[in-house]
Amino acid sequence: MILLSSITLRPATRQDLDFLDKLYTTAMRPYFEKINKWNPLLFRITFDESISQVIEYDGQSIGFLKVRRDPEAIFLGDIQLMPEFRNQGIGTHLIRALLKEAATSKATVWLKVLKGNPALSLYERLGFTVSEETEGHYRMVHPGFTIAR
Repeated sequence: MILLSSITLRPATRQDLDFLDKLYTTAMRPYFEKINKWNPLLFRITFDESISQVIEYDGQSIGFLKVRRDPEAIFLGDIQLMPEFRNQGIGTHLIRALLKEAATSKATVWLKVLKGNPALSLYERLGFTVSEETEGHYRMVHPGFTIAR
């Protein structure tokens, strides 16, 4: 059982790039391939240290979080966990922390999720709703600080 109090975030650096790219590729490639949009170089090309954090559990790197903060909006760009750490409440814990931050700053939280990605159900459970749809993505917005339990 995961102790959520043992989950920490630290800034991602270029030294983390191999781990992050491998994790992203493993997690996201199947969904991008379904819509014929997989680019194996995209993660490295778009890597931005200023919005990327490594998720750690007891000092072990287990995933990453990309969040861009603006005065009125928080964009959850990505959240990825190693397979053995999925479905244990870590993603929910981290997203709820973002929602609390947004409530304090009165910011909107939004994200994009690829169609077919099972994370869609997590986002819906946490109160996000689809505000826009493209060929391959849903744009989702959280209506405010009301977290479904």
